[in-house]
Formats: sequence, structure tokens, C-alpha cells
Amino acid sequence: MTTRVNLVPRWILRPLRYAALLSVVAALAVFFAGVQPARAAPACGVLASGAAPQAGAAVNAACGLIGTPYSWGGGHGAQPGPSYGSCDASNGAPDDCHVRGLDCSGLVRYAYYLAVGADVINGTTYTQWPSSRAVARYYRGDGPAPLLPGDLVFYGNTAASIHHVAIYLGQGYIAEAPYSGGHVQVATLYSHGDYYGSIRLYGPGGGSTTPPPSGGGQYWVDTFANAPVYGSPSSTTSTGTLYQGTNYVFCKAWGREVSSGSSFNHWWLKTDPDVGPGGQWVSAFYLSRWGNDVAKDNNGTVIPDCPGGGAPPATGKYWVDTFANASVYGSPSSTAATGTLYQGTNYVFCKAWGREISSGGSFNHWWLRTDPDVGPGGQWVSAFYLSRWGNDVAKDNNGAVIPDC
Repeated sequence: MTTRVNLVPRWILRPLRYAALLSVVAALAVFFAGVQPARAAPACGVLASGAAPQAGAAVNAACGLIGTPYSWGGGHGAQPGPSYGSCDASNGAPDDCHVRGLDCSGLVRYAYYLAVGADVINGTTYTQWPSSRAVARYYRGDGPAPLLPGDLVFYGNTAASIHHVAIYLGQGYIAEAPYSGGHVQVATLYSHGDYYGSIRLYGPGGGSTTPPPSGGGQYWVDTFANAPVYGSPSSTTSTGTLYQGTNYVFCKAWGREVSSGSSFNHWWLKTDPDVGPGGQWVSAFYLSRWGNDVAKDNNGTVIPDCPGGGAPPATGKYWVDTFANASVYGSPSSTAATGTLYQGTNYVFCKAWGREISSGGSFNHWWLRTDPDVGPGGQWVSAFYLSRWGNDVAKDNNGAVIPDC
């Protein structure tokens, strides 16, 4: 016979069951009370005021493309508009050559084409970001406050790693072609997590209140020709080439002069060239928008100095005639030549007393700081070679005494 043992009297179990049930209900109530309803995306459209008519029309054009399939490389044909993309498994698009649609940059290109009737923002995200058509440019640090509908918003941790673009609608929303297998849709500005900055093609101009920091930031400039690059601002041995076009630079330093006719520049810009190692130097002479000894980006922002990069001399230029090719030196007392200043009309900055240079009854102890034709900038040439003056005289061609360094 089996003996049944009740460890807890049955009359006690019933209230315990009710208490347990109430605790579960209370826990669920607390959980669901803390859940906020999902924020529904608004209907696609111009969601804020202040945009130029062209920008508003571009937003409406993009909204008219909602539901268009994403296609990697789609929209980059000779004419803007949906096209078959590229099959590229490495970019998550193994079948996109069979999909007729738009990728992110193809979408914004087509939207503005429909809006203004011209192909104003062709290219990929990487080339759209530095577009010289931009009338305003903002960065992550500025936040969404300056943005207007129609602005193009870009994503990437740096300018060099920009990988996505969308068109801003207002109120923190964008229209985008998101990824292979997706469709043109409305999303939030920060849905990708690496918003980098924006450009405006039409409407109020202006610039960022927080441009990229010197040293680590990138400043976009237009160069009018392929330019040789060098290992330092004083080097004369080319290490590669920066191609003509829109390029980024990091900072500037004063160095040897590059000139042609009356055009010259002593500023050198640190950059990553198209051919050769990174972190090389290109002369600001090749900037297409500015004049002599100016180093500004396409927005007119002065490119910051590189750490330890040097600065222009305190004095200006003094023009002198030299009667022969002259050796230059690293200091007024040095005897080891570092280059050559060619015979002709040359500029110098200032003078210092140094070792004597003489021939027969002619002599001079003054030395003139200059940028030679051969060798690094900021070297010294003897005032002995001045063709207009006598012993121990250091004047320019107008008779002005060259100031002390």
C-alpha cells in the first residue's frame, strides 16, 4: 500500500496560486507600460520650409520614385534614370545586373535631373560630396539644424570613406535607395549611424560652423592640371602625381616657390596623391580658384597650418637683379652650397651680415634670404651678385634698403 504525503495543506495552495498569477500580471503591466509606440515614418514630401524651388522639386521627384528597386550601379548610364546595375557579390549585390533600378547616388542624380532638367550631380557618392556646385556644406558636428529639404546627406566616418548618399526631406527624414534587395524608401537621417555631412545645390549659401579639424580633416580643392607631389615643401624630387580635378588636402606649410610668369605660390598642401605614397605635398600654385600665395579650399576657408609646417617670412618680397648664376647656402656663414639662384630678376625677403664674398676690389658681407631656382626654399645668396650696387650695399632695384631678417 502506498502512503500519500501532503507536504503543504491543500487549503494553503489556492491563495498561493492566485498570488503568483497576480505577480505575473503586474510584471507584464510594468513591461508594456515602458514600451513606447514606434515612430511611424511620414509620407514622403517636403517636410520643412526654406528650400529653394529646385530643391523642393528634387524632393518631390525623389518621393515619386518610392518603391523603385535598388540596383548596385543603377542610374549611372549616359542619361540619368533607372538602369540595370552590376552583379557584385563583394558589395552585397550578387544579382543586381538583372535588376533595373537605382543605387543611392543614382537616385539623387535622377531626382535633381527631373527637378531642373540638367544632369547637375552625376558621379558616385565619393565624387558627389566634393562637388563644386555646392553653395553650402555642413558637417556632422553641425547637427541637423542647418539642413533644408533637398540637401544631399552623406554617410561615412571620413570623407575618404563616404559610401552612401540620400536626399533630405526635413524633420529628420531622408529619401534613400538603401541596399541591394531593397527599394527607395523614407528613413531617418541617423538610421545609418555614420552621418558625415551634407551639401546644398540650390538655395541659401553658407558654410559649416565646425569645419573638419586641422591635421585630421579634409579640405576639398580644385586643381587645374595634373601636379607633381613631393616628400616635403622644400624637396625638388617628385614622388608621384595628383591628378587634375577636385582633391582633398589636410593642411598647409610654407616652402619653395612654384611660379609661371606673374603667378606664384609658396604654400604647399599635404595630400594623398593619385600616384605615389600618401602624405605628400603639392604646391598651392595648382589651385584653380585663387591667386598668389593663397591657400583656401573651394568654400573660401583658409586651409590650416600643418603642425611645425613653417610660415611665410615677416617681410615681403624685394626684387633684385643678379648678374650671374649664384650659389646659395643654408646660412650666411655656411660654405656648403645647397643650390643655385639663376641670373636675372629675383626676389629676396631680408638681409643678414655674414662671411665676405669678394673679387678684386668688389666685396659684400650682406646675405639675402631667397627661394632659389635649384634647391630648397629659404636659402641665402650673397649680395655680391647684385648688379646695381657697390660694396656692402643691399638694396632692391628701386633703391629701397632690404630690411634685416
